[in-house]
Amino acid sequence: MRKYTGLTEKYLLGQKKRSILTIVGIILSVTLLTAVGTLAMSYQDKLVRQTIQDYGDYEVSFNGVSGKDVPRIMNQAAIGSAGVIHRIGYAIISSTSEKEQKENPFAAPYRYLNVKGYDAQAMSKLQVQLESGRLPQKPDEIILSSWSLNTFPSKPAIGDKITLDLGDRLEASTGKVKSASSIGDYGWDLDEKFKPRMKQQYTVVGVMKTAKNVTWSSTFIYSAITYDDHQKIDPSQNFFIYATMKSMDKIRDKSEAILSSLGLRSVDQGSAQELNRETVIKDVRIEYNNELLKLFGKSTYANVNQSSTYAFAAIVLIIMGCTSAVIYNTFHISVLERISQFGMLRCIGATPAQIRKIVFKEATVLSLIAIPIGLFTGTILIKVLFYNISMLTLGFLNDMHMIISVPILLAAACLGLIVVYVSALGPAKLASSVSPLEALKTSGSTVVGQGDFKRLSFAGSKWLGFEGRFASRNIRRNRKRFRITAFSMIISIVMYIVFSGLVNILSTTSTSGINYSYSLDYQGMSKRIPNSVYNKLATLDGVKQAYSFYNHQLQAIIPKEKINPDYYQQQKEMYTVEQENGYRTDNNFLSSYGINGLQELRSKLTSGSIDASQMNDENGVIVIQKISMTTEKGTNMIIDQTRFKVGDKIKVRSMGDKQPYKTVTVVGTADQGPLSGEYTESAIIQMITTPKVIENITGDNAYDRIFIQASPETDNGAIVGYFKSLVQQDAGYNYRDRVEEMKQARNDALTLNIFLYGFIGVIAAIAFLNILNTVSTNLILRTKEFAVLKAIGMTQKEIRKMVLLEGVFYGVFAAVYGSLLGTGLSYGVSYLMRNAVQIEWVMPWSSILIGSLGAIIATLIASYWPLRRLERIQITDGLRGEN
Repeated sequence: MRKYTGLTEKYLLGQKKRSILTIVGIILSVTLLTAVGTLAMSYQDKLVRQTIQDYGDYEVSFNGVSGKDVPRIMNQAAIGSAGVIHRIGYAIISSTSEKEQKENPFAAPYRYLNVKGYDAQAMSKLQVQLESGRLPQKPDEIILSSWSLNTFPSKPAIGDKITLDLGDRLEASTGKVKSASSIGDYGWDLDEKFKPRMKQQYTVVGVMKTAKNVTWSSTFIYSAITYDDHQKIDPSQNFFIYATMKSMDKIRDKSEAILSSLGLRSVDQGSAQELNRETVIKDVRIEYNNELLKLFGKSTYANVNQSSTYAFAAIVLIIMGCTSAVIYNTFHISVLERISQFGMLRCIGATPAQIRKIVFKEATVLSLIAIPIGLFTGTILIKVLFYNISMLTLGFLNDMHMIISVPILLAAACLGLIVVYVSALGPAKLASSVSPLEALKTSGSTVVGQGDFKRLSFAGSKWLGFEGRFASRNIRRNRKRFRITAFSMIISIVMYIVFSGLVNILSTTSTSGINYSYSLDYQGMSKRIPNSVYNKLATLDGVKQAYSFYNHQLQAIIPKEKINPDYYQQQKEMYTVEQENGYRTDNNFLSSYGINGLQELRSKLTSGSIDASQMNDENGVIVIQKISMTTEKGTNMIIDQTRFKVGDKIKVRSMGDKQPYKTVTVVGTADQGPLSGEYTESAIIQMITTPKVIENITGDNAYDRIFIQASPETDNGAIVGYFKSLVQQDAGYNYRDRVEEMKQARNDALTLNIFLYGFIGVIAAIAFLNILNTVSTNLILRTKEFAVLKAIGMTQKEIRKMVLLEGVFYGVFAAVYGSLLGTGLSYGVSYLMRNAVQIEWVMPWSSILIGSLGAIIATLIASYWPLRRLERIQITDGLRGEN
């Protein structure tokens, strides 16, 4: 025969079932590549759009730039597009009444509008969100904050004209204009005065949504935006430029070069800040939107970019390694069972090169069939996941779009093809190196290897019967087949453990949510909410639970050994005053949410227990130990501040108190506060306790805040009505409505869990199918072997028991090695991500248990169908069959 590769098509058609099993293996691999790639692209797209909405669609901002320098920056070659903002002035909406100032000593003298001029690019880049109406398009049009509407003498509506006296806020003592070089709205001086400059009439065309991060200034200073195309720029004013670069590469160098070209060498550098976050900035400042840049691996922190790249590369290599193993196993089993065929070809003149060509041609033909199907099934699998997410209609992932990326599909196809050829190398080499005489003498993988059958392992002990001994000997005499099958199971366990660890990192860093609907604050002279107000609130329709909030700042002596050394390295400036073998710190708060607040904390305890009576007797506290922080190098860390344990003592006293320290006892630790699903971002040590303990330590039993959990099924009009009546009676009261935020937070958490665990489900399904395919292939290709066993007297029941015991042995072996390898790789991925996201790594016990049990169960299930098929095969037919 001149061309032995012509046998390939005949073999594939003649052995349809074996060919189908091999195709299934390739399909699973390409499905995995397609599914993971599509999920990653879709998730990145959502994160980018969410980050743009929260932080803005710009990469760098130049703040406090002189008017004469604005055109010079805008015309820089590195800048692709830019938006410009400037302050037009403040306007008084209303004066604060004497009654209000008396009842609230922190009240500003006026309620202001802070009017700013945005061009169209600035409105787009800063993502101005409307509640109703449209954006301004002319200099005489304006949009107002929804919070400001009720503070006007006459509430303006869309279409109304308002006349504003625009001017400056002055320091009353000096007459100087208050410095303002950022677009944020600032606080006030109690003796400040206002100096009008000009009158301006505007038409109200829209109402802005309330910013997420509303601060104390927002109750007296409100944003307002008008349109300004900035064709004429006053050189005496300062401006704010929000720019998108033509390329994200080396964005810090480019930004600094731009200011250097203007002669501005000494500037403040900062990372991106959320819109409306208040900060006082002097002179020119560069801010980088690192929240957006890091999603493209282009943040200004080189270590973050490097860490993200390494982690991504590691994950890709793990996926490729797993897919290679799946395909390699399939080819290897197929080649082992056909050694005699290749031996015959060698006998009639086939060279090793021709044998290799036969194997590679098989790989090519099967790839051309399997890869398109794998691309389709991977896409459909993710489509089903997204369909289930879309059924929720609300939440963080509500508008998450499935991104079917042609580059991802091409990459999956190319990687799949590469993996197939790489996987075929070993089997091809094995087939080509076979000796003709040796091959004809054996039955492929059924070669009996040397083994010490006198020393049986536990698996072959008598209590499992002779079926167990047969199973044990089958494994040891067919070592190659055992290793191939077990390796496939190991890979499945490894995939599950690694990706479960990755999901855990994502879910930990994505924690969000508040757990209260309303908050009522009192800023009056007494700093005390009467118990009558709390009692009234607790009985209102729609109130599920009310929590009186006590909060006192303390000085504390923190023993040196109780400070987490890793946290100490990041915050050394906090620990400078040494006292009594510890550090005296002021960033400590003793808080209570009432007795019912302790119930909310039970589910969040990481150690200890909650007993209010015991806490009252021992001055017991629960320490919130974990904190979320961003280091100077841009690393997002979730870390324990302290290492307190149950029974530890802490010396504390009220701030400014010169009396001796009192002692509190740690009765428990937790990671998060009672009414929050987030880790605190403030560098404070919070101790949760009872009202009685607070009185024991501080001598004060007053509270100035109440949190309300409202029933979503009940109309909350009574709650809001009561809040409004309190504000009218006493201006020291103010409240926040967080019903929508709470609802959104809960849906965010739910949909994020569905996405993350849906992803784990995809991985688990592929791992399960991989085991199913490998084990089924192994059993089907042993048809002749089982026929021989039946011929020498084994019953079908005994064969079934033997095969199932083999499956258990496979599973136990795979569980041990898969757990070790998976745990090591999970730690490795976490280690590579340490410069971008740093979370304490813990042993993935639950993933190990689930993965191991799942592998054993999958093996037993995979054995069921082939056994049923083998039962129907006659002994003579089985003996005549080819392996």
